[in-house]
Parts: sequence; C-alpha cells; structure tokens
Amino acid sequence: MRGHWRGIEHALALGLPPALPLAASRERLLRLAQAPRSVALLPRAGWSEWAPGLDALVVSEEPDAGVRSVLVRGRPGVIVPRHRHLGDEDILVLAGELRDGRAVYGPGELCHSATGSVHSEEVVGDAECVCFVVYYGGHEPA
Repeated sequence: MRGHWRGIEHALALGLPPALPLAASRERLLRLAQAPRSVALLPRAGWSEWAPGLDALVVSEEPDAGVRSVLVRGRPGVIVPRHRHLGDEDILVLAGELRDGRAVYGPGELCHSATGSVHSEEVVGDAECVCFVVYYGGHEPA
C-alpha cells in the first residue's frame, strides 16, 4: 500500500487529525472487503463497456446511501478523462497499475479521491488493470 502509507506519513508530519471518524473508516473498510480475493475469481459475464477499453461490473448498489461498488477493468493505455468527484471514491487495485497524477498504484494499493478533487486516471504498464471501486457519489467532466 505504498501510496496509502505516503498519505499517512504526510498527514502525521503535518500533525493533521484523522480524515474520517472511526465509524466511517470502519464502514469504508467493510465495503472494500467485498473485493474479490483474486482476479481469477472475477465473474466472466455481466460486464458492460463504459468506454472503449474500459469495462465495468456493478457489484452492489445502495441508492439511499448514494454508494455503489464496481469492478472495473481497463486495457493498457486507457485514459479516463479528467473529472471532478461529487463524492469520495476509493479504488483498490487488484491487478495491473493505475496512475492518477499523484502516484502509480499497483496490486493491493488504495487510491482515494476526496469530494471535489479533479483528476484523470490511466492504465499504465503492459497488463490489464483490474480495480474494485467504491463510489460515494458521482462525478462530472472537468
């Protein structure tokens, strides 16, 4: 969790308080725990194309809470256009590598984007990137 630890080290160096109350952190961890333990266990059917080279499979939706968990896979070189988050987003990389302008994230690493943040994402390297994403709201083009 190279990218995750860098964020914690930075916050500690600045003396910042934890970003989320314990109950909210626990809830987020439990949602991320729904991720498949291996890409070999990914369902073969039910995927839909979100964009050329980018497929998704909705794992769960909680409309009342505004939360959606999705498996996303992208071919090498795929770029998700620049967008603004209307809610937080947690991306757990399961395979391959993802770059978002702040860091490159590999298997087992977590990429968090806060509400209001603006960025794009790119699948880097030679392998397909598979992620488990939990959206806490939508996003819009930026």
